[in-house]
Amino acid sequence: MNFRIAVLLFLCFPITSIPQERVYELKKDRLSINLEDGVLEIIPFSPNAVRVQMEMGGIKEKEELILVNQQPFSDFQFSHEEDQLQISTDSMLVTYNRKERTLNFSDVNGEIFLSEKPGSRIMKPNSVMGEPAFLVEQTFHSPEDEFLFGLGQFQDGHYNLRNISRKLIQVNSQIAIPFLYSSKGYGILWHQYGLTEYNPADNEISLVREENADSGGEKDLVEITTTSGTQKISREEALYSGKFSVDEDGDYIFMLDLGDMDSRHLVVIDDSAIIDHSNLWLPPAASKSVHLKAGEHSVQVVSKSSNTPKLSWKKADNTTTFRSPHAKSLDYVVFNGNSADEVIGSYRELSGNTPMLPLWAYGFWQCRERYTSASDLVETVKEFRRRELPMDVIVQDWQYWGDRGWGVPQFDETNYPNPSGFIQEIHDLNAHLTISIWSNPDKNSEIGKEYVEKGLFIPETKWLDYFNPETGRRYWQTLNENLFTHGIDGWWMDATEPENDALTGEITHRGPGEFYRLTYPLFVSESVYEGQRRANPEKRVTILTRSAFAGQHRYGTINWSGDIGGTWEEYQRQIVAGLNYSLTGMPFWTTDIGGFFRPGASQYTDENYRELLTRWFQWGTFNTIFRVHGYQSETEPWKFGEEVESNMRKMLDLRYRLLPYIYSGSWHISKNGYTMMRPMVMDFQDDAEAVNQSMQYMLGDSFLVAPVTEFGAVERPVYLPKSSDWFDFWSNKKFTGGQTISRTTPIDIIPLFIKAGSIIPIGPEVQYSEEKDWKELEIRIYPGAEATFTLYEDENDNYNYEEGAYSEINFLWNENEKMLTIEEREGDFEGMFQKRSFNISLLKDGEWINKQIEYNGNKVEVKI
Repeated sequence: MNFRIAVLLFLCFPITSIPQERVYELKKDRLSINLEDGVLEIIPFSPNAVRVQMEMGGIKEKEELILVNQQPFSDFQFSHEEDQLQISTDSMLVTYNRKERTLNFSDVNGEIFLSEKPGSRIMKPNSVMGEPAFLVEQTFHSPEDEFLFGLGQFQDGHYNLRNISRKLIQVNSQIAIPFLYSSKGYGILWHQYGLTEYNPADNEISLVREENADSGGEKDLVEITTTSGTQKISREEALYSGKFSVDEDGDYIFMLDLGDMDSRHLVVIDDSAIIDHSNLWLPPAASKSVHLKAGEHSVQVVSKSSNTPKLSWKKADNTTTFRSPHAKSLDYVVFNGNSADEVIGSYRELSGNTPMLPLWAYGFWQCRERYTSASDLVETVKEFRRRELPMDVIVQDWQYWGDRGWGVPQFDETNYPNPSGFIQEIHDLNAHLTISIWSNPDKNSEIGKEYVEKGLFIPETKWLDYFNPETGRRYWQTLNENLFTHGIDGWWMDATEPENDALTGEITHRGPGEFYRLTYPLFVSESVYEGQRRANPEKRVTILTRSAFAGQHRYGTINWSGDIGGTWEEYQRQIVAGLNYSLTGMPFWTTDIGGFFRPGASQYTDENYRELLTRWFQWGTFNTIFRVHGYQSETEPWKFGEEVESNMRKMLDLRYRLLPYIYSGSWHISKNGYTMMRPMVMDFQDDAEAVNQSMQYMLGDSFLVAPVTEFGAVERPVYLPKSSDWFDFWSNKKFTGGQTISRTTPIDIIPLFIKAGSIIPIGPEVQYSEEKDWKELEIRIYPGAEATFTLYEDENDNYNYEEGAYSEINFLWNENEKMLTIEEREGDFEGMFQKRSFNISLLKDGEWINKQIEYNGNKVEVKI
């Protein structure tokens, strides 16, 4: 129903039956319900996206930072009864229970997929640095069989986020994005810009700091006894102890908050270590669910001596809660759909489409801490070419600025003379240069003094104030003059949280930092993306950055998982972190392959580490972005011996042959809101066993990737979802779905399986992404079901595709007729092949049947 005039409807029911509702008003684009404690608004954005917003006292956020593509929407129906009000779209029903004051969300068949818990909507007056604010909170019911994913990238190792606690802040190795996806087929954007507590644990345990006796031993070590053995802590760490009681047997969530970055998370309950994680950098908070018996329990906590730990708990239950203490309104958006792609696609429609990255960005990125001169960079690229190790990107880490001042984006010409010249040498070697930039240039530098004079820093901090539009414009001008004009191809933006959670207690151009505590990386990304697009629209913006916020995908940013350790446990944690990150609508992600903090000089000869590096590299081949990095390390493949180099070459060759598949998937991301790195829930939502797999996923629609994550593993179990048959990529052996198989894992093999009913384009062997064109491609058909694939091509590195300069070729496999149809090509662009060859390969009984065809853009049917 389209309403041109707002209709004010007064209650005709006795006020005693629903005492807290005063009046509701139906407007063209929303339903407003006046309650005693504020105005609750239900705002349809689209058929499958509805916003819920509660405001009080006229306080509201002035500018929308996430949902920037909102369009007027009034195609909804309204109905009312004595006990309920209802908004309905073509895809969703939202029902307000007038007695309980709750909202239920259901599909068009009336099946409820999400509902508020009665009495859980909270707006409590608060203030931030003298400005009015609210503590807002909302709890939803969560059935026992629900899986929840998303919230960003965390290092706590959790895959299913149901009944765990998290503190959403931005710090090194942790990215907070308040978007949650459910196995029930819906998503929630908790629409807040500041601190959010997810499933907050409010029962705080009183902790007492133990005084370490002077043992006179090495670093004055103190021992803690646990069921897994004795652990030692140094005088640089502090030991706390306490007791608590629970009334009944059950599962309890424990939340550790150390208040600041730390190097160790250790919580021991009744002599059992429930949280035990070490790294040179760790986020402040971590949680764990534990089963306890009723009664009293003892606890010990270890932290840095300079930190003051807080440990709290809550009883696990069938609910999910969001709480934000520094909010201007209670605000969330519910998305539903027939698939995860539909949910995330709807979110991206409102928050901005993802632009295309250049083709070269999907090649291999060679990175280390650090290259120390221009010749170092050039000679490394030459050695890759000499050894026939494919690569497209070399990365210059920090301190290229010499004595100009920390973080000053300008080359020290002693070690980097003639920047335009040496960058051209890199380009002549068919490689690209990405460079590290920081948001905290030295205030005493020439550039820093200018920024201070113009008031472009957040007062009393070292961080640029990107909340001020002038800061973004001026910083891009600096980057353009000092770096981009010399030919820089990509930006590696470090410490964009800003490091670490640095807005607390500060006043920004927009106001108190607590209001915008999560959003800084969004503004940094915007400044560089918009700046480069204005400067040179012929060169696609490529940004690798350490932090992100909701909506940042519209700037095409790539995120990596920060300064993680080089251990098997850390490697496993990255897989889980990346899969959850992918379900927040952020499509491009990578890690420091091998870990940032590595085992020093021993890494080059230690068998354990070299195997870890090999397995991590194999997994990295099937990340959206493929990149190696390491602290004080020479990360080039040949540094680790011939076997490691050979295994890496095998993976590099495979990655480059898959570029037509990957690049076509990237177009799917930009055009349709697709996700390339896909947790199993995205394609097998009705297969509970598949959804439960935390160490395997899909890359695109066809590849099931099952990385090896244990030292010395000679085989690993792989669950093959029941919805289809599967082919082993390496052996071509066929398997029936719905079973767990054991795949042998020689050191040069990562288990890969192809879904029956797949079409995969295979490119030529190359040393860089554009060495050979795609005029001749192999088209592999894995039969067993109907299959489709759209091959996408364009000019590879400009924005002409936005004006229609691209082509699509649709391939369709008819399983019954054993017929491949190549449809008429759609679109064109400069340099497009008018005629080309496809080598059609059909897998039958473990062997390939090949047929060569010529294609001139017209429809072709091929019987095989």
